[in-house]
Amino acid sequence: MRIGLPRALLYYRYGRFWEEYLSGLGADVVLSRPTDADLLQRGLAVVSSEVCLPIKIAAGHVLDLADRVDTIFLPRMFSLDDGLYACPKMIGIVDVCRMMLGNRVRLIAPVIKGDLYGPHFRAGLAICRNPFRVAQAISRARAALEEERPEPAFPKGEKRVALIGHFYNTGDGYVADAIIQGFRSRGYRVVCKDDLPQGVLRSRAGFSRNIRWVYERELYNAFVHLKDKVDGACVIVSMGCGPDSLVAEFMREESAQARLPFLQLVIDEHTGMAGLVTRIEAFVELAERSRMKVRAA
Repeated sequence: MRIGLPRALLYYRYGRFWEEYLSGLGADVVLSRPTDADLLQRGLAVVSSEVCLPIKIAAGHVLDLADRVDTIFLPRMFSLDDGLYACPKMIGIVDVCRMMLGNRVRLIAPVIKGDLYGPHFRAGLAICRNPFRVAQAISRARAALEEERPEPAFPKGEKRVALIGHFYNTGDGYVADAIIQGFRSRGYRVVCKDDLPQGVLRSRAGFSRNIRWVYERELYNAFVHLKDKVDGACVIVSMGCGPDSLVAEFMREESAQARLPFLQLVIDEHTGMAGLVTRIEAFVELAERSRMKVRAA
């Protein structure tokens, strides 16, 4: 059986786990190609213009697989730790894909509500009828999940910028490579949210306990943890994402109070790389002036 994995959204956190798991069930795993302009255009043609860029990209990835596989594996993430919910559009992408695909290809979409492994076991029985092999595949695949990351080092004198964005944005080269390279080419180390330990990202301390969206809590916690360790903060927000925009405003206010240079980049399919580079250049100039003031103090 050829099972397709869209290289989008949750793939950037659970992709290795899914590849190992499906391979352990005896499936031939097929990945969609890396995001490019043509793939994005395919997604734009089939989803509403009102949804965010990551969802449009995900639709393109699903279509890229539709004629090459027997089944597409697309888990539906409702909630995880602490009863926190995923984005409603991420929850709904499964229904969008069912309508897109019709009867062209089978869609397996385990529903994840707190428990990651139970839904995968039940979904595995739809692929392999041997429950012992399914349990073994999950057990082996668990090793592919990222272990707890250590706290990154922050050497004195190093120029650093915090890049606060969802893993499916910062992990997608089509979306984030130009931004990351824009900072690196100017001598800045880029520290992403997902470079931090899970204990930091899942913290309930302070205001974060009021944030009920799982990935927005991660964004805010990463910002709070990094704001006194970097020379500036750059936040990537998807156009049309209400939770992103709301949490970004809290980060903007706290940056102003801390006198930390702050840059918010709102991205969609019309975002031009030249414009992003210009804004990054202006932001870096501001960060350099801030560094000079700190040295002179």
